Amino acid sequence: MSRGWDDRQERTRAEVLAAVGDIVAADGLDGLTMRKLAERAGVAVATLYSQFDDRDGVLVAFVSNGLDQLEKELDEQPAAGPIDTTRALFVGLDQTIGATVDVWRPVLAAVKSGPGIDSMGAVGDRIVNSIENDLAKAAADGMFIAECDTGRLARHLFMQRMHILERWAHGSIDWDQYRTMSDLSVELSLAAVLIDPYREQAVRSVGIIR
Repeated sequence: MSRGWDDRQERTRAEVLAAVGDIVAADGLDGLTMRKLAERAGVAVATLYSQFDDRDGVLVAFVSNGLDQLEKELDEQPAAGPIDTTRALFVGLDQTIGATVDVWRPVLAAVKSGPGIDSMGAVGDRIVNSIENDLAKAAADGMFIAECDTGRLARHLFMQRMHILERWAHGSIDWDQYRTMSDLSVELSLAAVLIDPYREQAVRSVGIIR
């Protein structure tokens, strides 16, 4: 009985989040109301408020669901080494957003930050934790020039990219500028703490040296 209930809840959640993307793509973020979302997903408005609290909660769940799908896709890919795993995470994040920019741009512009210093609240914490785990492996492999605070570095890498992504979401830079600026930010930050040849590879990858 409990398993069946959980399965129905998961299906309902998946249908609601799919409907979010459909509505935003067709009508923009202003067209996303709890009533319209309930109608599109075929659920009661009360069900939405019960599962997500409000529209902001729906948007955060939409972003979190996108991260869930990204993690599944990365798990299915061949394992990458330390640092390259973090790079693959950022590439996958950009591919997820870039596939439907008409949906992700307004959603990311509207998502409110959660408590703490990490943008996007619990969703951001998940990304930071993934990066920190990868950096810890790099530290264990002796890839840093000295003892590294991997937690602090992980937050820095994530926050720098989120600040640039926020500029794109609000229209101050275009997608190509976002990609160039964010990749440069990551590789220069890594180059500051990596030993050679990893440091040289980082700066070469973004054209700082040739």
